[in-house]
Amino acid sequence: MRNVKQESFWLDRLNEPLSPRPALEGSLRCDVAIMGGGYTGLWTAYGLKRIDPSLDVVICESDICGAGASGRNGGWCMGELSGVRSLLNDPRHGDGARRLQTHLFEAVDEVGQIVAREGIDCEFKKGGALKLARLPAHLPRLRAELSLLRQAGFGDDSYRFLSAEEAAERIHSRSFAGALYSAHVAALNPARLVRGLARVVERQGVRLYEQSAVRRVERRGIATDRGQIQAAHVVMATEGFTPNLKGRKRRLIPLHSMMIATEPLSDSMWDSIGLSERETIGDWRRVTVYGQRTADGRLAFGGRGIYAYGSKPRTRFEAEDPIFERVRGAMLSLIPQLESTAITHRWGGPLGVPRDGQTRVRRRNASGIAFGGGYVGEGVMGAYWIGSTLADLIMERRTYRTEADWLHKDFPLWEPEPLRWAGVTAVRRLAEYLDEAEERGRQPSPWLSRLCARFLP
Repeated sequence: MRNVKQESFWLDRLNEPLSPRPALEGSLRCDVAIMGGGYTGLWTAYGLKRIDPSLDVVICESDICGAGASGRNGGWCMGELSGVRSLLNDPRHGDGARRLQTHLFEAVDEVGQIVAREGIDCEFKKGGALKLARLPAHLPRLRAELSLLRQAGFGDDSYRFLSAEEAAERIHSRSFAGALYSAHVAALNPARLVRGLARVVERQGVRLYEQSAVRRVERRGIATDRGQIQAAHVVMATEGFTPNLKGRKRRLIPLHSMMIATEPLSDSMWDSIGLSERETIGDWRRVTVYGQRTADGRLAFGGRGIYAYGSKPRTRFEAEDPIFERVRGAMLSLIPQLESTAITHRWGGPLGVPRDGQTRVRRRNASGIAFGGGYVGEGVMGAYWIGSTLADLIMERRTYRTEADWLHKDFPLWEPEPLRWAGVTAVRRLAEYLDEAEERGRQPSPWLSRLCARFLP
C-alpha cells in the first residue's frame, strides 16, 4: 500500500494520519466547483467564504490535500509573483507592476496573520532571504538586479546589498563576495500549511472530496470517474498537473524541483553556519537552488529543472536517482560543513511553468471557468494572491488585486512535442554549461548568457 508520507520530508513530519477524505459519488450542484485541493484551490475557497459565507463551494482533489506541490516545495513564502519583476520599469505596465509588487510584499504578512488567526501551526518565520554571491562572476548580476530594483523605487527596507562582511554576519558557512537580502520572505512548513488550510475551509462549510480526479471540464461543470458537479463557476487550480487534463497539455509544463533534507544538526553546527533568523538561502547560479533552516533544526535544500517528455508530472522518485547527489553537491557548495551529515529524505514534485514565465489569473464570463497559476516555483505566497484574486473575480469585486490587467489573459501555448522537450532541455543544458564555466573561473560568452536569460524561467 502506498505511504504518501514517504514522498516528502514535510509530509513525513506531520503528526496526523493522511487517510483520504471520501471521494465524490454521484451528482450534485453548487455555486463554485474547484479542481485541485492544493494552495490555489484552498485559498480560493477560503477567500470566497470570507466574502460570502453562504456560498456553496466544493473542492475535488485527485489525491489528498498536500500530495502535490503544496506538500513538497521549499517552504519559501516570498513577496514575489513570476513575471512581475520584468515589468517594473516597463513604459506601459511599470506603474501597475510597482503597485502590485508593493501589495505582494504586504501579502507575506497577510499570510502570517491568517495562519495565526486560524490556528495553523506551519512554523511561519519571517527572516528574509539571502541570494548569495558565491563566485566573483555572481556580483555583476547581483548589482544589475539591485539597480533594476532601485530604479523601480524599492529601497533598503525591501532589498539591500550586503557586503562580504555583512553577509558573514548572517551566514558564516564560508566566505561570500556579498549578497542581496530580501526582507519580505518567510520560511514555513508547506505541508502543515496546506493541511491546516484544508481543515479551515471545511470549518467554513466547504465540501472537500479527495481521490476525485477531474476527467472532464464542462460548461458550468466538471466530471470525475464516479461523479458530476454542476456549478455556476468552475475554478481550475491544477498548476503543474494541468497537462493531465484533456486539451490542456500545452498550457503549463511541469518542471520538477528535487529536494533533500539533512538529519537534525547540532547547536554547534548551526553556530558554524548561522541563519539564526531562519533566513532562506540561494545563490546567483542560473539553475535555481534554494534552502531553509527548518524549525526542527535541519537544512532542507532543493534544485529546480527536471522535465519529463510529454509534460508528465511526477511525484515519486527513487532515492538513488543521481539528481539527488547533484542537489547535495549544490548544498555543499554553500555549506561545506555538511559534508559528513546524513541525508534522511529525498523527494521531488512538479511546479507549473508558463511559456512566457508569467503567472496568470482569469475568469471567463461565458463558460463560468476561472483559472490561475503558473507560479514557476513561487506559489507558496503566489497561490494566496491568485486564490484571493480568483475569489474577487468570481464575486465580481473590483479590488486592488484585480487591477493588474496584464495578468488576466490566457496562457500562451507551449510548442508540441518533441519541440517542447528539445527546447526545455536545451535551455537547461545551456544554463548548466554557463554555471559550470563560472565555477571553473571562466567568463562565459555574453551572447550565450543573454540567450539563456531570455528563455530561462
